[in-house]
Amino acid sequence: MRVALKVDVDTHQGLGQGAPRLMRALLDEGVTASFYVAMGPDNSGRAIVRVLKNPGFLAKMRRTGAVSMYGWRTVLSGTILPARPIALAWPQVIRALGQAGFELGVHGYDHVRWQDRLDAIGEAGVRAELEEAFEAFRAVTGASARAFAAPGWRTSAAALRALDAMKLDYRSDTRGRAPYRCAIGSEVFATPEIPTTLPTMDEVIGAPGLSDRESVVRHYLERFVDGALNVHTIHAETEGMGELETFVAIVRALKARGARFVQLREVAAELDRAALPLCEVRRATLAGRAGWISAQGDAITRAPAALFA
Repeated sequence: MRVALKVDVDTHQGLGQGAPRLMRALLDEGVTASFYVAMGPDNSGRAIVRVLKNPGFLAKMRRTGAVSMYGWRTVLSGTILPARPIALAWPQVIRALGQAGFELGVHGYDHVRWQDRLDAIGEAGVRAELEEAFEAFRAVTGASARAFAAPGWRTSAAALRALDAMKLDYRSDTRGRAPYRCAIGSEVFATPEIPTTLPTMDEVIGAPGLSDRESVVRHYLERFVDGALNVHTIHAETEGMGELETFVAIVRALKARGARFVQLREVAAELDRAALPLCEVRRATLAGRAGWISAQGDAITRAPAALFA
């Protein structure tokens, strides 16, 4: 069994507090991971608009105890309280992660704007978000990022087109089963997609029958697949903070099962791009998550000629 831990860092607090805690825990356990950092401002408070548009988001906040998890400073960031920078506030944390051997990638610039307004900002807006994010990454690390993970697992043809132009090694923008190449309508995209294959902790905690650590650990262990690549996305704000002990228990149980932990760049280096299945990217919903996400659809076995034009 191969396990790729994909760590999304969404907020100022997540990078300053959650990411260092995760780094120490991972080093203590002798396992590796890939970290993707939102490089711009922490506008988490603006996500309150989702409460008005989607009652399911309010239910999720209550179920996960979002205020106690994130704190009022993060919950109000970018609204009543000013937005704080993420990457530029904690460059030493990002550099420490890289020096410790963890993979680093980009998780967008303004996480909330991408997740809530991806369609509205258009192609120019998408390109601007990416340019700012990748430039901030270069400023902090002195190197060019080779991978991108979309905020909220939300992508579009415009986003995939812009990312293709950047000639990245891979993306991890969707939820799915196994690595593939993306198609939307008549467009086929070149950059390999390595999707998240498992539910996230914030989708699981507080669900019926999953109210304690032991039940959550059992729930996950039943879903990791032997003989397959398991891509498990965790969050610096969740597993790096209030759910750190639960996360460590999952890691230890996986180690006991003989799991081999890999970074996504290792997976990408092994991929034969020409042999990857071509799958339609579709918009879907998931239990425990409010709003839509981008998901791996069925393989296109006999694609229309237009797909390859």
